[in-house]
Amino acid sequence: MKTAPGRRLQRREMLGGLMAVGMLPLGLAACGSPAPDVAVAPPATGSVLPRPETPEEALRRLQEGNERFVAGTPLHPNQTVELRQQLTGSQQPFAAVLGCSDSRTSPELAMDAGIGDLFVCRVAGNIAAPAEASSLLYAQAALGADVLLVLGHDDCGAVKTAIDVADGKMPAGEFAPLTDPIQPAVTEARRTGATGPALLHEAIAANVRLVVAALPAMTPGLAQAVQAGKLTIRGGVLTLSTGKIDLLD
Repeated sequence: MKTAPGRRLQRREMLGGLMAVGMLPLGLAACGSPAPDVAVAPPATGSVLPRPETPEEALRRLQEGNERFVAGTPLHPNQTVELRQQLTGSQQPFAAVLGCSDSRTSPELAMDAGIGDLFVCRVAGNIAAPAEASSLLYAQAALGADVLLVLGHDDCGAVKTAIDVADGKMPAGEFAPLTDPIQPAVTEARRTGATGPALLHEAIAANVRLVVAALPAMTPGLAQAVQAGKLTIRGGVLTLSTGKIDLLD
């Protein structure tokens, strides 16, 4: 059966369009002609940003990176091959982050950071156990981190579970190492009179604030760094739907 001229024209136009945007597989050029050479642009590499020099500059860098992430305009900085090679012998992250293990809350993505920028500890519920506290002290004392951010997020499963345990809806069981440290935050949140989703919101913020307060007490080295003006410790909550990080007072 013969193909109508109009249909042949439509097919040629369609193939031509696919070739123009690079979607036509190699060897499948229109009308059987050889496939043209398609120039493939190399992946873009982000710019190299200088390391912040003070705790204030370091915190500002985190905030600016988060603003870019929220806007969908990340720079993807400090990810060049050259920088990666330079950092094989040493590191000097400008910030340390204690974040939740939740797969949607990667600090490097949420604050548009690059290789060697952030020293990150992640554990469900962003709790501060001795191992995390010592790791964060290492980031400051040995590596020179200028800011330490405790990063929680909305709809946190660990905090939800801690509330369910507190309400007697489930035993802590094997999750006790995660939920027990969050119970003081649940108690603190209940003092606001909040219930339901509002209780979860308040407990998440309270958990972050309590961890911020606990870290210097757990590690005197961090307390000394704060007192000497070498380190700023802040807390923040990331909203999953927007990616925005709101710093807490």
